[in-house]
Amino acid sequence: MMRAMDRGGRRHEHHAVQTQGFQGILAGNEMAQMDRIKRAAENADAVHGPQYGLQPRGCQGSAERLAAGQVQVSLLAVIALAAVLASGTAAEDITFVEDDSTSAEGGQGAASPFAGAGEAAARKDAVPGYVELSSGLNVPGKIYTTRARRLKIYNLKRETYEYVPVPALKSIEVAVEWERMDKEWRFKEAGNPEKVYTGREYPVRSLAWTLTLRNGHEIRGHVLGQPLYVQRKGKAEQFILHQREKGAVGQRLADLIYIRRVEFGPEAYNRAVEELEGKAEAPGEAKD
Repeated sequence: MMRAMDRGGRRHEHHAVQTQGFQGILAGNEMAQMDRIKRAAENADAVHGPQYGLQPRGCQGSAERLAAGQVQVSLLAVIALAAVLASGTAAEDITFVEDDSTSAEGGQGAASPFAGAGEAAARKDAVPGYVELSSGLNVPGKIYTTRARRLKIYNLKRETYEYVPVPALKSIEVAVEWERMDKEWRFKEAGNPEKVYTGREYPVRSLAWTLTLRNGHEIRGHVLGQPLYVQRKGKAEQFILHQREKGAVGQRLADLIYIRRVEFGPEAYNRAVEELEGKAEAPGEAKD
């Protein structure tokens, strides 16, 4: 229970039962309290600062504030137009359907893509396509990521993270930034910081990804551990999009398989299926 505060003394006197934050209910917009005088503080905007971040500090009068806000809005429009002109023609809007984690019957849908054979078929955001590996193998199927998630990529040009839904993608391509064989080192003995070379090596590789949207817009950057699932004939295979990959000791660079390209669309899916079926029939034809 909070007791009424005694106003008998002068202002700003501390009271033992005064709760913290009570004086901030008006968020700094109250009239300045003065002895025997009731008026707004002189140059109040300069004291409290801009209320909405539009008007400059010290600007007085509603007409001047409105004009200043219109000027800043106009500047933002000019900046946006300049960005569009610098990047070429404006990209068209993309219409796509995303899967909702709460759309399944009984409330929350299953988060695991391996919940059953019909999981990918029930996913509204599953897109036909194929994944091409560095070994030359193409894996066709319905492609999707974790339910209610988007692919997270760090845009190197804009220096910010972007989140892209799988149905909005046209293709994903990878570029090898660098690759090398690193030496394996171990501590010489327990408690000794000195390390010695074991004579063994392992492969490491750094990758940069280019996400091309269906409207032609491209995003180039780094992807940190984002999964893609390819489902076909009741089975789902997982692929991870990494920025940096590391192989096991004793492996070579050629042994460290990575995603080279992902292409989305029915035509890409059918082309990959025909190629896969053609390779499966080739051994039988050689025996005849």
